[in-house]
Amino acid sequence: MATLAVRNGTLLTQGPAGTVRADLLVADGRISEIADRVGPADTEVDATGCLVLPGFVQTHVHLCQTLFRGLAEDLDVMEWLRRWIWPLETALTAETMAASCRLGVAEMLLSGTTTFLSMESVLHTDEAYAAAADLGTRAVIGKALMDYQEPGTQMLGETTEEAWKDLLRLYERWHGAEDGRLRVAVSPRAPRSATPGLWADAVRLAERAGLTLHTHVNENRDQAALVSADSHGRDVHALHSWGALNERMVMAHCVWLDETEIDLIARTGAHVAHCPSANLKLASGVAPVPALLSRGINVALGTDGAACNNTLDLQHEMRLAALVQRPAHGPAVLSAERVLGMATLGGARALGLGRELGSLEPGKQADVQIVAAPLLGPDDTALAARHLVHTASAADVRTVLVGGRIVVDDGRLVHGDLARIQREAVRARPALTAHFSGKDHTS
Repeated sequence: MATLAVRNGTLLTQGPAGTVRADLLVADGRISEIADRVGPADTEVDATGCLVLPGFVQTHVHLCQTLFRGLAEDLDVMEWLRRWIWPLETALTAETMAASCRLGVAEMLLSGTTTFLSMESVLHTDEAYAAAADLGTRAVIGKALMDYQEPGTQMLGETTEEAWKDLLRLYERWHGAEDGRLRVAVSPRAPRSATPGLWADAVRLAERAGLTLHTHVNENRDQAALVSADSHGRDVHALHSWGALNERMVMAHCVWLDETEIDLIARTGAHVAHCPSANLKLASGVAPVPALLSRGINVALGTDGAACNNTLDLQHEMRLAALVQRPAHGPAVLSAERVLGMATLGGARALGLGRELGSLEPGKQADVQIVAAPLLGPDDTALAARHLVHTASAADVRTVLVGGRIVVDDGRLVHGDLARIQREAVRARPALTAHFSGKDHTS
């Protein structure tokens, strides 16, 4: 049984032990002990001057959009989708999708994210699973199910039969692969991007196979108003009527919720993936996170895709989440400790993995990140979360473990060459965007 010891760090356990100065012992991929001094191990990692914490659990990202970074700027989400994102996703090939996904996974690992929930496009979702498998991360990935055109987006992906057949193929090929590191999500792109019949099938599959449901909800005010005119009503009410609003559901954004929708989310146990950077960049608004938390709703964090963030760094997202609510609700509305919980255990719970991930506790998977904190003194444990949320950045991540295996060592990928991944992305982008060259993208 392989063992690994992380020594001399400040542990932000996110569990009953709180924040402590201690060693951490890993055996056979799981945390076996947290103590002042653990015994000898096959591998020793010195965390002196560092914070040791659970890997981040990122709950909303689109790896297929990593190559789109910087292309679709200064637009609201409706124009952004219609003029750029859907045409670009349609233009993806297996090769450009692979380059986009590998770059996205690499960025997340290097910034401390060890598990992510992603929604890909209609085609080539296998490349997202392959990137996660190769680079050693943990992932819950779904293809975008789109057999209906949401008002205002002009996005219609496949027939119902095509979408369902491909989802089942992905489930048979990838669910539980890589010793359980990879899981399949059922991901209708939005409540109005899939027909009620497809939604019903999606809910049945998720319940039967224990899968995560993942969709976008009420991101933009005009978008929410457009779909509310539909006979099924506003997004949350529609999901509830289809049986989709339950503890398996992760809803991205949820910026424009009314009181009845918040009440339904609270009563059904659905989860919210808060994406503050994307919501600000696309001028969507600020999600009512304090109201959600006050009702006991689990709120996790996501970056969204690199096309609308433009970073996949959850460190950045934590800081913004902590600050963006303050002008309206006061400086104490979201503490650093609360936001760190959203990025770790909150994310794990959203994915139904709270017993396995999200905190440093004996018996849990050893998904761990070690972050340099040179100005944090050995007795400053009370300041550790504040230092992490308000001071640290992706550049401070030193070591990352997934299932007890080192996947980032001294800031470098273990199972991939970052320079090569970046070169492949640079080569892939012109092929992806060539058909847009010289065109007016605003009409």
